[in-house]
Amino acid sequence: MKDYSSHFRNLVEVQLPDESRILTPRGGQDMMILASWRLPADAFRASKRSRMIRIVIEEAALQDYARGSDAARLAGDERFGAWLRSQLSAFDPNHDSPLGVEPTPVTWPVGAHILNG
Repeated sequence: MKDYSSHFRNLVEVQLPDESRILTPRGGQDMMILASWRLPADAFRASKRSRMIRIVIEEAALQDYARGSDAARLAGDERFGAWLRSQLSAFDPNHDSPLGVEPTPVTWPVGAHILNG
């Protein structure tokens, strides 16, 4: 199956603030996209980052996506983008974790119903 990690990374990147940190670690059956960004300046922590978002796209959904036509994949991209915008609008990136302690990440699973309709 074709590697779609850079494709989905780009779809995520356009929805996030500029200069977000986005990683797509390899390994495992599902695709994982990790994202965080710098929060507005805090008097005590100028480089404070958001809570990490962990987007997990299920392997079965990716396989169905890969088997689909170009039009079906384009429709899937639109659904994924709409879903991500909805998730981000309800997401509070702020946290009260002390300096040096990573806040608990939030995991958003993506199944076939989101990606393939």
